[in-house]
Amino acid sequence: MIRHGAALAAALTLGALTAHAASMISPDGLKASESAVTVGAVTAEKDGYLVVHATDFTGTIPGTVIGHAPVKAGENTGVAITLERKAKAGSKLIVMLHEEGNNDTTFDSADKPATSGRGPVQQIVTVE
Repeated sequence: MIRHGAALAAALTLGALTAHAASMISPDGLKASESAVTVGAVTAEKDGYLVVHATDFTGTIPGTVIGHAPVKAGENTGVAITLERKAKAGSKLIVMLHEEGNNDTTFDSADKPATSGRGPVQQIVTVE
């Protein structure tokens, strides 16, 4: 009976931990054009911003910020990010979730990338 009770307690604890929505950007509905990026769904633990970074020649290292849009804590759907400069067709962009860092509702250097167990919360998208 004690083993059964311990197993039940462990299962309930695991269930409670997985019920907490971790920050993530869904790859479903993620699209990029030369002038905008659309994100189908993003879950944020805190208020923040979806930030579009240009990439290096490998398409995997984030570089200059070329666009951003605010997101609220919780699930956000259909987020559109207008790019401040045109992206080249075929190039790769990194869409990264940043958390509001100084409660000023303006994207700035205090707003650091959100992280998960594997590093920054991000997705790579190819410009169509």
